[in-house]
Amino acid sequence: MSRLKWMSALGLCAALSLAAQVAPSPANPAGAGSGQSPGLVPRSHLDRERTYQIQHRIILNVQVTDASGKPATGWKAQDFTLVDDQRPRTNLSFKAVEGATATVPAHVILVLDAANNSARDIANDRKEIQRFLKQSQELLTYPTSIATVSDSGLTVGKPSRDRDAVLNELKDLTSNLQAIRCADEMNPNETFQALMVPGVVTTAESVRQLDCLNRRFIESLAALSKLAEKQINVPGRVILIWIGPGWPHLYNQQFREDDAALRRNLFTQLVHISTALREGQVTLNMICPSDFLRKTESLNDHDKALLNGLQNEDEVTAGSLSLQAFAHQSGGQILIEKKNIPDSIAACIADAASYYVLSFDSNAAAGPSEYHSLEVTVDKPGVTVRTETMYYAEP
Repeated sequence: MSRLKWMSALGLCAALSLAAQVAPSPANPAGAGSGQSPGLVPRSHLDRERTYQIQHRIILNVQVTDASGKPATGWKAQDFTLVDDQRPRTNLSFKAVEGATATVPAHVILVLDAANNSARDIANDRKEIQRFLKQSQELLTYPTSIATVSDSGLTVGKPSRDRDAVLNELKDLTSNLQAIRCADEMNPNETFQALMVPGVVTTAESVRQLDCLNRRFIESLAALSKLAEKQINVPGRVILIWIGPGWPHLYNQQFREDDAALRRNLFTQLVHISTALREGQVTLNMICPSDFLRKTESLNDHDKALLNGLQNEDEVTAGSLSLQAFAHQSGGQILIEKKNIPDSIAACIADAASYYVLSFDSNAAAGPSEYHSLEVTVDKPGVTVRTETMYYAEP
């Protein structure tokens, strides 16, 4: 299998760059190489205890729905069973939350993705968000903000329950929003050939196609990472709704097989983003206005393994960091909707109306980034339970 050697190197450099942005290495303290003496800020015992608690407190927002998809309410703590790495958990904290009476209300972020959509798709998604916001004159149920992802990075507007204010924010943020040029210019037939036809890439056009895919992958992950990080110290749950199929998976025949260094960096980013989503209480949903994704009921064993998370860097590929995988692992919805995106947005937001919070303190891990599977069940047939499917424990 022939792959682009220089493209793999480009991916490695980008992954290293991204790692430096979101996960600074303790071995490279602030000020190193700048001529300034790095200083250590002493932490009190209380600070250390608080950091340890944050790293080890696992908070799960649990949706329980009946056969018709409506919230199933009235459950008590004894009705739930939580299995952590195939071991039942006891001493769980439990709370039933009704959105209208929550102490800290959830907030909603609608993401318009200009990094992975064409100009036509961006215009359509903007129109669909406008349709959602104009459905009523009443205040929005939850504070809502607009976010955009483009070649200039991530931009997040101010949250508001005022529909007109959010509409104005949408207009301001998207009036000059353009698709990444390389994505907007890509010919679907040429893209397919660049991805699927075996052999060494020899044309400048094919190289350009692969370069564009790599760029979109890096910039999209950086945006999601930044979005999740921003929520860690913000009280309340976050309903994050990403409209579009997400970024390229890059598991195609023209990229050289990932070496150990690149897998290590990919796994670092996987753990970092997964942990930031969990600590920020972010439920990531995706609305894909096409048949780009296979529906959950048609997933094969390979798909399910990809979606359920990876235990170590030996298993990771760029495809492991897909939008679909992060959404599934956060307990979010993956909706394929071609006709009525406003209804899909409303369905995602409905998760905040009624849910349960289970929390526990994880045991110190034997090593960094220790994979743990999670499963929550309710002792009653005919209901569906959706929540985070895994987490990475720390020492």
